[in-house]
Amino acid sequence: MKKTSSSPLSFLLIGTMVLCCSRIGFSQTDIDAWYADGQVWITWMSAEPHPETMAIYKHDQPFLSAAESSLIGRPFHYEYLPGTFVLQTGNSAFTYTIPGPDGQPYTLAEGQALFVETVTEPGAAWYAVLPWGTTDVIPGVNRTSMAVNTVYDPINEPVTCHLQLSQKLPGGYTSNWFALWQLGRQDENAGRPDFPVMANAYKNGTPAMFIVSEAIGMDTTNGQTIPATHWFHGGGGEAANYLPFKSKQFNIAPQQGILVAHNDDFPHLVMMDGNPVFSASRTAWFGYVRNYDPFQADFMAGPGDTVINYTQRRILWIGKWLVDHYRVDPHRIAIQGYSMGSGGVGALAKTFPQLFSTVCSFNNGYRRVNEETLTQFQGTVENNLPTNLIGPDGLPVKMNSVMDLNTPISPFRDWPIYRVWAGKQDINDRMHWGPDLVSQYRMADSIGQGIQISWDERLHTYPVLNQHWIEGEAADQQTLLDDVATQELFRSNESFPAFFHHQQDAQNRDPGIGMQGIDTGDGDNWGTWGGYHRWDLLDVTDQPDSWAITAWLAGNAAFANDNCPVLSLTSDMAIRRPQNFTPASGTMVHWSVTDISMGSILQSGNSIVHPNGLVVLPQVTLFRDDIRRVRIEVQTMMSAVDSETGASSITGVVWPNPAHTQADLRIVSSRSGSGILQITDLAGSVVRSKEWSIQSGEQSIPLDIGGLLAGWYMVRMIQSESSSVWPLMLVN
Repeated sequence: MKKTSSSPLSFLLIGTMVLCCSRIGFSQTDIDAWYADGQVWITWMSAEPHPETMAIYKHDQPFLSAAESSLIGRPFHYEYLPGTFVLQTGNSAFTYTIPGPDGQPYTLAEGQALFVETVTEPGAAWYAVLPWGTTDVIPGVNRTSMAVNTVYDPINEPVTCHLQLSQKLPGGYTSNWFALWQLGRQDENAGRPDFPVMANAYKNGTPAMFIVSEAIGMDTTNGQTIPATHWFHGGGGEAANYLPFKSKQFNIAPQQGILVAHNDDFPHLVMMDGNPVFSASRTAWFGYVRNYDPFQADFMAGPGDTVINYTQRRILWIGKWLVDHYRVDPHRIAIQGYSMGSGGVGALAKTFPQLFSTVCSFNNGYRRVNEETLTQFQGTVENNLPTNLIGPDGLPVKMNSVMDLNTPISPFRDWPIYRVWAGKQDINDRMHWGPDLVSQYRMADSIGQGIQISWDERLHTYPVLNQHWIEGEAADQQTLLDDVATQELFRSNESFPAFFHHQQDAQNRDPGIGMQGIDTGDGDNWGTWGGYHRWDLLDVTDQPDSWAITAWLAGNAAFANDNCPVLSLTSDMAIRRPQNFTPASGTMVHWSVTDISMGSILQSGNSIVHPNGLVVLPQVTLFRDDIRRVRIEVQTMMSAVDSETGASSITGVVWPNPAHTQADLRIVSSRSGSGILQITDLAGSVVRSKEWSIQSGEQSIPLDIGGLLAGWYMVRMIQSESSSVWPLMLVN
């Protein structure tokens, strides 16, 4: 099979971690098993040369052959011995620490192997451990002498994580390394109430790890809760790369809470030079097809299978565990990722937007390509396999939609604050700068979801820090917006202003059409759409009849490049994540922009609430805070049906909406008549107008939208006795 990794997604383990397939001279003794914390812990002594995989068998009666029992797991050597921890700690003698039979932590001896079964029903069973391909069972040697009695009590004995290592890091941070063992089933909905399915049946019982680094002086006394920021590594990285004193180009040190560095390992076999070879590969932080066989080296995902979000499920469970065990505030959870990890946080944010406060994505191409390493797991672009996720249209979400920037895949309308950084010199095969990426940026800037887009001269990796937004490691040498300390300030249950349509202000820089390289004449080497916009997080009014914020452009930042280079910028603004200010579709709202220092109204106008309840203000101007700060206020007014002599005789809808090149007004009228059909922008200017003869009953009226810029418009049918209004959104 062609090796398609753009960075070392699939790597061979060498030295002490080479997996030997030979079983000559193998001995395996001293099997033991017990129940604790919702799981059965099966240990044995493994002698070199360690088998590539071991088979774990179970039966509710004593058995003397593998054929008399059920196979419940087949871990690789990398899994039944702590391969991930050995590699990332650099300690070849590292062993797992688990709950012992007496309930106290028990650290395995060197060479002592482990498999963990998650209990899904109470009972008693005998367990055996054999090298894969062998069948003979010997009680007391490779099979338990006695049955293990299990308890199924998700409330009082839930499955939990287990501390493996605690360290004091440079700078005074505390770092805690945890392990958990995953439940694998072919039915992804067959998990416990306290512990979901995180793998298919082939990967049942396999380990996963994550590292929690605590802020210096972190305080959880007197019931205080703390923020958490989750970090996803790139395809060639690992969790240990993201400790607070590392990766300083991202300023990942927590100031109030914890930094959670996750690990995306997926041990399996691949074909290389015609031979099956072990690889600790990746799931791209999402998952893999339900029927994936990690022991079939030439397996390729294809039509007829479904991609299950196994990895997302694990991340979410860990997040919940941290809320329960680390006093994490569930409304102060941010996610960040680099390269492959940036794709992972983007997919997670789109799938479960309600759970996260902010998203920071570094060097993401928002694409899938045929050459990507994960074709085995998730299928090709042409396959575009369905996932187990259900989108807002009630249909299964396809993989291509999971990975792009703009396609909604959740029933939740609003996303977290979403910040993106990319480099015009990024030539990485999956994540590279290109026309399709810039096209996605332009669409993101037109839909008002709150995506702040920044680009500069950076490559895919950061061998030197001399790009516009990263000039060094010090705080005054790089943007504040990507700091973990900044993410800790935001909440998922607070409303925020989503500024958009930045590309329509000629003062903003432009990324061009997507040519790679700098100084090519294709757009500007660096720039941002939305990255200069700031607002007071402690001064947000969010009431049933009013909404307000204090806002400005950065002008006094610690890092000079964070300061807006012009005095003012104009953009549209959407109210996202309102908690109380939720006027009904069609309601009229009045808005104003007031100079705080002078008390004078700088702008005002009326807007109509869109069909999905979104409130949008057109062309709001902000100023650098060394010039003025403004107060943006919105209040409810009236219905969108302006009736002069009575209720409108027309009901209808604009379809499709959003629209691209064509749209119709589909109406039902109780009587015939004549009217004037107008399309206006949000400022009230008429951009299209024509007379129309209205028929009684159903009717579809083509709308003339050719040549109109992307953005929000109002479609108005004016009759002698009334007028009716429908919002219309145009996208590029």
